[in-house]
Amino acid sequence: MFKKITSNRPPDTTVWTAFYREFGKYIDGGAHRTKRFLEARPRTVFFAMVASILVSVGCFLFLPKETPKKEPLQLSVQQPLMDGMGGIVITVSALKELLEIRTVLDTLMQKDNLDSSDSLLMERAIDRMQVLEKRLAEANKQHNSP
Repeated sequence: MFKKITSNRPPDTTVWTAFYREFGKYIDGGAHRTKRFLEARPRTVFFAMVASILVSVGCFLFLPKETPKKEPLQLSVQQPLMDGMGGIVITVSALKELLEIRTVLDTLMQKDNLDSSDSLLMERAIDRMQVLEKRLAEANKQHNSP
C-alpha cells in the first residue's frame, strides 16, 4: 500500500541551488545595490534605525493598549450542576434565597401603606428575584436539552 518514492535527481541539487540558478543574477544585483547604498549613506541608515527604535518605544509607551473588557463573573446555575455536590449546594442556596425574597415581598404586599424604604426594598427584592429566576430558567433549559 505504501511504497517508497524514489527520485532520480542528483544529490547535490537542492531547492536553494535550483532557485539560485534561476534567480541568481537578481539576488546578486540586489545584494550589490544594497551594499553600495549602505556604504554611501551610513549616517542616514543609522539615523533611520534610531528613529524607528524611538518611534517604536513611543508607540509602546504612549498609545493606549486595548484590553479585552471582561464582563462581570455571573454564576450560572448550569455550571454548578456540572460541578457535583458543590453545585447542588449552590443551586439549593439560590432557591432558598428566592423563597426568602418571596416571603419578604408577601409581607410587604400585606401592608396597607408603603413608605419609601419599603418601596426601595421591594424594588431591590424584585430585581434580585428576576436575576435568580433567570439563572434557574437557564439551568433548567440547559439541563433538559439533549
